[in-house]
Amino acid sequence: MARYDDLNTTMIAYGTVLSIVVLVIVLQGTQALTYNMVNSEDSLKSRTATDTASVVKSEQIKALSGYKKAQVPDEASQTGGTKEVLMIPIEDAKQIVLKEFSKK
Repeated sequence: MARYDDLNTTMIAYGTVLSIVVLVIVLQGTQALTYNMVNSEDSLKSRTATDTASVVKSEQIKALSGYKKAQVPDEASQTGGTKEVLMIPIEDAKQIVLKEFSKK
């Protein structure tokens, strides 16, 4: 009579393994879905780059990529004058700084 009161451990083990497999499949599917949604949203944003932040960022990148002269406020001047500086591309500036620090 006691054998009818025992738990069916094989069915519990099958149910546990099946539940784990289903959970992993659901989690992987959710991860793939969100990854796809984020990528599609990013590509949509890059195609329609008319917002102010992207325009400002592209202008800043253009400003850092070429040689030009600019008038900037002179911080050493007491009268608030300006001085002319030569702006160089950021990659060239990095190389110059690396050469200067490697000599020290």
